[in-house]
Amino acid sequence: MTAVALDIRAGRSGGYPAGPSTLSRFFSGRMFRQNAIESMGESARLYGDLVHYTIFGRHIYQLNHPELIEDLLLKDANKHHRGIVMQRAKIVLGEGLLTSEEPLHMRQRRLAQPAFLRQRIEAYGEVIGKNAAAISQSWRSGSVHDVHGDMLELALRIVGKCLFDLDVQSQQEVKKVSAAVDAFMGFLPLAILPFSEQIQRLPLPAMKRIRKGQADLDAMIYGMIAERRRVPGDRGDLLSMLLEAVDTEGSTGRMSDQQVHDECLTIMLAGHETTANALSFALWLMAKHPEMQTRVHEEAREVLGDRAATADDYARLPYATQLFSETLRLYPPVWVIARTCFQPYEIAGYAIPKGAILLASQFVVHRDSRFYPEPLRFDPERFAKEDARLRPRFAFFPFAAGSRQCIGEGLAWMEGVLSVATIARAWRLTSPPGAGAEIALNPSISLRPKFGVPLLVERRN
Repeated sequence: MTAVALDIRAGRSGGYPAGPSTLSRFFSGRMFRQNAIESMGESARLYGDLVHYTIFGRHIYQLNHPELIEDLLLKDANKHHRGIVMQRAKIVLGEGLLTSEEPLHMRQRRLAQPAFLRQRIEAYGEVIGKNAAAISQSWRSGSVHDVHGDMLELALRIVGKCLFDLDVQSQQEVKKVSAAVDAFMGFLPLAILPFSEQIQRLPLPAMKRIRKGQADLDAMIYGMIAERRRVPGDRGDLLSMLLEAVDTEGSTGRMSDQQVHDECLTIMLAGHETTANALSFALWLMAKHPEMQTRVHEEAREVLGDRAATADDYARLPYATQLFSETLRLYPPVWVIARTCFQPYEIAGYAIPKGAILLASQFVVHRDSRFYPEPLRFDPERFAKEDARLRPRFAFFPFAAGSRQCIGEGLAWMEGVLSVATIARAWRLTSPPGAGAEIALNPSISLRPKFGVPLLVERRN
């Protein structure tokens, strides 16, 4: 591993690292959500590895170096709560894995972990392979198709079957969940505003959409829970495990319907949205780089032949894995991690006060030229084993780390690699006439393609 020295710069006023003024951020528009990615990237370039500024009187610290990020996620993890957005997202997600704090979070993780063990994930491989092949059957060869919607449906089918033994086939079900996800993503601008809790009580259109999506998903999930209570048994999915798990630290020994609901809702919303976005960006990048798409196609033809992919194929698709890794580097669905300091401490000699927000952006660090030469160039070879070993561990952290590391990381990798290989085996993807050189981004709670991903799809012989 090649070490890169920290670049810490003092601010104009004592006691804080360097960073932009509030006025400059406001008048340039950089403090608003749509400009967040550009703003954080510019701050890293101008002010170094530890940046300080304020928003509505709250101290914000942006960490831009793998060493600082490792401390944030591992060594100093017990000094933080979740960020403001996740704290306020409890209005939608309840006390699920994304929003709960310790010690509840660790108990929940322990109860859910068995569903994501290697042997369980291997059983999901065939579901991934079959659904990835089936989802493109509606494509008309030679037409321009928005593949983002299909990737959302694909990811929903997979998470529904693998985690809840639910066959999500009807367009009505897909639209319900998609509308709920869209409403939840629209919650972000409200969550970061002052007086957010009061605003959420107002009869705003955004809150009405959130409540409608919440009601639809509640009906679906509580219906599944009630049916399983009537006919108990292990169906090999997350829901079975949560209902059968014994919570030795809880008051009843079993998870309540509310607890099970909150975990299911969290995984359904977060699990399908982020993977669908990653797959959409991967297909767009393959369309932009036909020579790399050809390599994935040839590898898939050799490994899969004409059959559906299974878990055994995952380790036999190294180039598809590298391509998916490079996609996660350039377009990480979880593009920023936020923490709230509740126990004052120091970073690089600077005091971090209680209530301060700490940010670590995957999007910024993944595009840092100190760790990735020509960082904007799409190059899956960066993730060949010998190259990856030269970088600091936290120069690449798409799934975070520590106690908050994504519990579904193993499933996400298998879903991404097998789906990319399956689609590239059967279809040639190209950019349609008039398409821009770059894809517009929507940095919401997850990083999404702003206007979908229209591609020209052609079936291979």
